Amino acid sequence: MNKKFGRIYIYITALIVTAAIYSCFLYIKISRLEFKPEPPEYTMDIEKTEIIYGDSMDSSLNNTRLTESDKTEIKKELRTLGFNIGKIKAGEFYEVVYSTYTGQWINFWYYPEGDHFYSIKKSNDGTIESSRKNLGRTKTDFNASGTISSSLWIAMAGQEVPANIIMSFADIFAWQMDFLTDTRKDDAFRVIYETETVNKKDTRLASKILAAKYVSGSKTYNAIFFKTSDGSSGYFDENGKSVKSAFLKAPLQFSRISSGFNPNRKHPILKIPRPHLGIDYAAPTGTPVSSIGDGTVVKAQLNGGYGNYVEIRHANGYITGYGHLSKYGRGIKKGVRVRQGQIIGYVGSTGLSTGPHLDFRIQKDRKFINFLTMKTPPTTALSGKDKESFNVYKNSILAELEKDISPINKQNENEVNEDIVTSLEEQPTH
Repeated sequence: MNKKFGRIYIYITALIVTAAIYSCFLYIKISRLEFKPEPPEYTMDIEKTEIIYGDSMDSSLNNTRLTESDKTEIKKELRTLGFNIGKIKAGEFYEVVYSTYTGQWINFWYYPEGDHFYSIKKSNDGTIESSRKNLGRTKTDFNASGTISSSLWIAMAGQEVPANIIMSFADIFAWQMDFLTDTRKDDAFRVIYETETVNKKDTRLASKILAAKYVSGSKTYNAIFFKTSDGSSGYFDENGKSVKSAFLKAPLQFSRISSGFNPNRKHPILKIPRPHLGIDYAAPTGTPVSSIGDGTVVKAQLNGGYGNYVEIRHANGYITGYGHLSKYGRGIKKGVRVRQGQIIGYVGSTGLSTGPHLDFRIQKDRKFINFLTMKTPPTTALSGKDKESFNVYKNSILAELEKDISPINKQNENEVNEDIVTSLEEQPTH
């Protein structure tokens, strides 16, 4: 019995000693631990400043919480990045990010004109990193349509179509329509265009027409933007033919046609029957005259009754002549290559002329033809795989263009972000 109690006593004693040793071990372990408080939740303290007219970088930075040494650091880094702080512009802006824990600046972002910004980052140890970064871009599609009451400009502007898109629309159809003289009341248009803006700034970088349609009487003109396999691009009709013709519709902006193509006309000065194998465009003296197509100048000289005269040889046997000019365009002389739309002279009344106008003539294989009734070929036409790709692509575009034309200008809700190289940490959204 005594032996039994003795064993129990030994077990209890051993257990107490073991517990005591373990307790001592834990005490020593705990006493060596260091208390580290949990850092406060990180939030951004952002100070935004816009450059106003008359600001200098120094005067603008004086409105911030930055210290003099902070300002010096930031200006030094901006210069290192190639930014001229002496040429800041009104409308530009910058942001200073302060640590809510220390109150020190940790990021400085400067947004000049364009699609980039300057980033300067300061670490806890005082190390500064700076770089120039590109901003993200957003492409948005718009769809506008309407009818003409007085002019194309007023009709499209009434649908809030940007001015550069209106001009592009007129340029695209310049070979089919002269919107100064050919538009009629109740003509209709539809345009699908794309704008690209810079994120953070809402600055428009570019606008481009994707497809366009113009209806005048019984005639319908379509234009679809398409990029070919060789990287070139342009506007094509539903048959894959370029809407850009080999020749412009007219060589100048004219007020009226004072005399048309007439093989039996009586000359207004000589008073004898004398064929008029050209078109007389009445316009004020000094009105610019453009080459209707690419070609080579073969004459730039006085030419009898035509006065100051320019003659241009084009491809496929075409020759154009421009008479009664007041003076020649810059650099226009024999042998010079000219492009379509290039100014080759100015309206005048030299030679046998009753008043300022342009006498314009065109020959095909040395035979004069009526420019107002001739059909001009397109500059290019799609073929092969490009034509196949275009035929697939055009169906959805034409379906959109075929919708009933009524006043509408809507934004495609599906915006596409691309080329975003800045992370949320580098460029916060706020």
